[in-house]
Amino acid sequence: MFVADETCVAGSYAALMTGGVRLTLASVALGVALTGCSDSTDTTRLWIGPERVECEGVAPMMCLQVAESEDGDYQLFYDTIEGFDYQEGTSYVIDVSITEVENPPADASSLQYTLVEIVEES
Repeated sequence: MFVADETCVAGSYAALMTGGVRLTLASVALGVALTGCSDSTDTTRLWIGPERVECEGVAPMMCLQVAESEDGDYQLFYDTIEGFDYQEGTSYVIDVSITEVENPPADASSLQYTLVEIVEES
């Protein structure tokens, strides 16, 4: 997050620069400012194990086993992945977008996972 003092310093510095450099600095500053205003979305790769396991969220349920690296330890995954049709007995490597949910219900995740691509299935 930018504060007024940083903006003033950047503005004073830009005033000392010439044409093309000033335009480049203004473009970068605008890009940073607009990025700060956009929704927070991240994309990551997940390794999905071939079997769901029993787990307990709000109630007993079946969770995916998910790792964040090829050789990482599996963790229980309590959420759903929008657009992903998991088939029992199949391992997956998938890319997902992760979006922060504004004001989620108390018993729900603050993150929404959406399938971007199935990279590999076996």
